[in-house]
Amino acid sequence: MRRAVITLALIWGALLTRAQDPLAEEMAKALRSVRDSVGKSVVAIEVIRGEDPDGETGGGPAAVHQDYYNRPDGPVTGTIISADGYILTTAFNISGEVKRITVTTPDGRRHEAKRLGADRKLDIALLKIEAKDLPVLKRAKPGDARVGDFVCVVGRGPDPSVATVNQGILSALTRWSGTGVQTDAEVNYGNVGGPLVTLGGELIGITSHIHPRAPWGQSGGVGFASKNAEIDKVLEDLKKGKDIAKPVQGPWIGALLAEPRAGVEGVPVDQILPNSPAEEAGLDSGDVIAAVEDKPVKSIDELKAAIAKKKIGDEIELTLRRLKRDGKTWEVKKIKIKLGENPN
Repeated sequence: MRRAVITLALIWGALLTRAQDPLAEEMAKALRSVRDSVGKSVVAIEVIRGEDPDGETGGGPAAVHQDYYNRPDGPVTGTIISADGYILTTAFNISGEVKRITVTTPDGRRHEAKRLGADRKLDIALLKIEAKDLPVLKRAKPGDARVGDFVCVVGRGPDPSVATVNQGILSALTRWSGTGVQTDAEVNYGNVGGPLVTLGGELIGITSHIHPRAPWGQSGGVGFASKNAEIDKVLEDLKKGKDIAKPVQGPWIGALLAEPRAGVEGVPVDQILPNSPAEEAGLDSGDVIAAVEDKPVKSIDELKAAIAKKKIGDEIELTLRRLKRDGKTWEVKKIKIKLGENPN
């Protein structure tokens, strides 16, 4: 394990310093290979729109992070999913009053695109262009992608003839109620809608979930992708032009959570969001939520399920494990927290 960590540190250190290290060069070759092979299935999408409710600025966090809350001009990204011209992007990318959508394929051809259906929960939308023999990515098999694996997000920049690539690791397999995965590869307004792939160029999912009013801005250091299997469940409905509404937002505590770690039972709290129920109740980053209403929770999904059973405004009791000042021993505390409405 120690040897693997040292090797990984050497790779990234060499990349950052542009040293001509053999390990760094191998990684660079791998990234260029992903860009070149996967980029053949990644398109640039130009959206001409009128009213754009998802791109408007507003009060609250927008006043602090104004750049996050204005949808920038320029192309966004889409992923070819069939040889006959079906393309996935995000629902966010084609929201608002859309007047025209133009898709530029990697060979430079421009196509008028038809918007079909969208799923706001998965944050995906389906477009169709008149084309044939388009390149389609091979899909990763369930179980092939594991936490800690290197992954890439491929997009299209302002110059649609050039694919972009952002690298990172796959950091979680169950996000957005199990429908998405998480990565620390940068996902932003430009590449969202593009594919998240393995270093072998196999499709894991479609990058999604850029939200202009999230308290942490458009990216809090992590990005998300809707899983292939979840997209498959709604694809036929999208082809028929069905729009699937995002569910009414439920209750939340206002904390970012981490995966449970060995030796500590419960769900660690990674970050407390400002002006949230968690902050008001005195929850701290580093706390471990062990139980909700005296019922133990052993995973993020279990914790979310317990909260989802409640209503906005309900008061619940959390059992916490909090590390004492000595940094070695834990104390058990109970706090009451009034659930707020999830703003996301």
